[in-house]
Amino acid sequence: MTLTYIITGASRGLGLEFVRQVSSQGHTVYALARNPESSKGLQNLIDGKNVFAVKLDANSEQSIKEAFDKINKVVPEGIDILINNAGIGCDASVNVENATKQEYMRIFETNVCGVSDVTQAFLPLLRKRDTKKILNISSVLGSISTTETANPASVKPPYCVSKAALNMLTKMFANHLADEKFIVYASHPGWVKTDMGGDNAPVEQVDSIAGMLKVLDSVTAKDNGEYYNYTGEKFTW
Repeated sequence: MTLTYIITGASRGLGLEFVRQVSSQGHTVYALARNPESSKGLQNLIDGKNVFAVKLDANSEQSIKEAFDKINKVVPEGIDILINNAGIGCDASVNVENATKQEYMRIFETNVCGVSDVTQAFLPLLRKRDTKKILNISSVLGSISTTETANPASVKPPYCVSKAALNMLTKMFANHLADEKFIVYASHPGWVKTDMGGDNAPVEQVDSIAGMLKVLDSVTAKDNGEYYNYTGEKFTW
């Protein structure tokens, strides 16, 4: 069955690989990015048939509204899956002693508020379909229970705190939408070779996305509000 996806942060890294793999399966993808025209990788995938680019700044309410209006006009029958992939990180030199209020707020705005605003905006389209799946890309660094092993040096606290908040947001959306048979969950993509993950990361983008898509295909109502590794293993919050 052909499904319709919305993928944010689609101009590079994990988002771009999501677009590549989802479209290769024959699904329709609306690839949302702040500057889609500047991404050569995304432009190479846009075909006007399965892959469409839509400008979206997750920190701008006006941009989100314009993106919704554009997609609603071409797919008034609704969308099946929303992948909230857009997110930003911070430098490893930032720790709990030197992290500034400005850095916390900058990252929180995108990684938490942006996800909330985008999800709220596209709920009307998700409600029109039976699939009703929302995947939020989190991180092991947002897991409070594994902090001592996953981040013993306590670096990048603004990023870690934002992902912990995203996990709570995921749970709250899951609870709120459970009666409507939504499946809302979070996923740790692994430590992946991306601009954020760096060249020393052990997981390739293609493997991370393939794993997460396998989980996405298999989740059912019982998985609403869960937290998974890209391998399909359950994570602890």
